[in-house]
Amino acid sequence: MDLPAILDAGHVDDAAGLLRRYYTQKLTSGHVRTGARFDTWAGGGDSPGAADRITADDLVALALLGEEIKGPAVVGLLETKAPEIGELLELIPVSLELADVTGVEYVHVLGKDSPAWLLWEIFRGYRGGQWKMGPTKTSKLLARKRPKLIPIWDSMVARSIGAGTSLTQWEEWHALLTANDRELVRLLDEVQDRAALPVRVSALRAMDVVLWMDAKQRGFRAAPGDDD
Repeated sequence: MDLPAILDAGHVDDAAGLLRRYYTQKLTSGHVRTGARFDTWAGGGDSPGAADRITADDLVALALLGEEIKGPAVVGLLETKAPEIGELLELIPVSLELADVTGVEYVHVLGKDSPAWLLWEIFRGYRGGQWKMGPTKTSKLLARKRPKLIPIWDSMVARSIGAGTSLTQWEEWHALLTANDRELVRLLDEVQDRAALPVRVSALRAMDVVLWMDAKQRGFRAAPGDDD
């Protein structure tokens, strides 16, 4: 994975500009883009009372990012698999940040058969689900529930930075965020400070937005069917 120039220390103002534009720029409709409300819709997916279950508002939040969740997945996430999902979410601390996970802890937090890994497989429909959800939708739903820990995987961004697959990207981002005494985290904090957003978002979400805006600006596009 190669970070683009937009996340270099010399481009903090440029990155802050992209972040500010995403969250505050009014489009031709006269409103800010709907994705700007993903983080805060209905108080956020990690808010008290909602953090350890999938809610209808979480699925609305995904729609704000342009992701349609089909009927079988709606029933599975909100009803059939709800008890199992709730038990796994309870095992993942809401406040845990990816950059704070030590190398020793990683396998238990995000490694194979960890609660996050099992949630990924449930959301995808791999564990008895009667539906199929692609990696982009799945990562966005996980990021909605644990925005400080789980990064969004987007095929357009992945192409622009040479990232791996959706699950291996967790490990790649963990390595980058913890390198050089959390240098990237400090840079992302500075980007948010300069962007002066109406509401502060997680470092992972700020990074995702900056990379998405930069990839779009550089002409990258998601291929049709990437999340089927």
